[in-house]
Amino acid sequence: MPCPADLSIVGPVCRRVAGVLLALLILIAGCKQREEQASPGHQATPLAVTICHGSVADILPHIALERGYFSEEGLTVTLKDLSNGKLAFDGLLQGECNFAVSGAPPIVLADPQSPPFAILATVLADDDSTRIIGRRDRGIAKPRDIKGKRIGVKKEVTSHFFLDLFMMKHGLGQNEVIRVFMEPDAFQAALSNGEIDGFSMTNRMVNDAAETLGDQGVVFAEPGLILLHGILTTRPDIPFNLQVAPKVLKALVRAEQYAKSEPAAAKDLLGRTSKLPLREIEEIWGWATIEVALANTLFVHLEDQYRWQVERGGTPGPAVMPNYLNLVLPGYLQAIKPGAVSIIKPTAGGPR
Repeated sequence: MPCPADLSIVGPVCRRVAGVLLALLILIAGCKQREEQASPGHQATPLAVTICHGSVADILPHIALERGYFSEEGLTVTLKDLSNGKLAFDGLLQGECNFAVSGAPPIVLADPQSPPFAILATVLADDDSTRIIGRRDRGIAKPRDIKGKRIGVKKEVTSHFFLDLFMMKHGLGQNEVIRVFMEPDAFQAALSNGEIDGFSMTNRMVNDAAETLGDQGVVFAEPGLILLHGILTTRPDIPFNLQVAPKVLKALVRAEQYAKSEPAAAKDLLGRTSKLPLREIEEIWGWATIEVALANTLFVHLEDQYRWQVERGGTPGPAVMPNYLNLVLPGYLQAIKPGAVSIIKPTAGGPR
């Protein structure tokens, strides 16, 4: 009811009551609006994120995408396959993607300040992912038989490092094997037509070549000779990347949990959605460690890769080996999965 304007006492009291009621109505309306925004029916606009990749190290991103873990974190993720880790890392530096998954070689060759990049985690560790295949009809039956032979290899990648270490282990000097540098997509044809006598590469390509050669092919493996890491990196100079980094890591950790608790289903999912053949998926599950982590062994591996590049890799990296601990941001993973971080890097100014 309206306040009686002709009553000198009741009127002011009534008006005060009406004012209180109006304030309460405004407060209730504000609370209701906040409840609606927080309700499941109200969906914020997903944040678009691109992850560049190019090797078997993309297992957890694939699972996170297909299982909907990224979308549940409010992300619309595009997995951009650039065929190898070097191109994936270059894509990150050039702004084609927000995150990249690569091996160590492109990281140790890059100037960490131009543009800046940071390591968030590893998503896979594998010590038996690279092998050498040779042709028996070219006289290759045991490791030392590659002496004097033409071995195809892609320069500056993990398989190049593997070939060098393989030669050292079997007592072969640097000039005793003829390295033929070429792109991996040329290996198969070059091996078949006799242009090369063998090649060093990841298991996927070696397995394909072994099937083609049949009894004329011989494969050399050296488990433990070199450790391949799938390293998740980002550009910390782009604030958006740091904003979504916790969401990306949470989704990847959930993918890891799924891979461990439901291995058969995870392998089936990868067989249907990735480029990996089922045989290779089974092999990866047998020897790789599929988890999101930040271990000290990563930094030993990066230092070893840098020294090899400077001394024998043929491609100069930074003039002085960076302190790779300065490139890591452990705080993001520490907040999500503390037991997976075995390095300590105290800094100020947010999760580092």
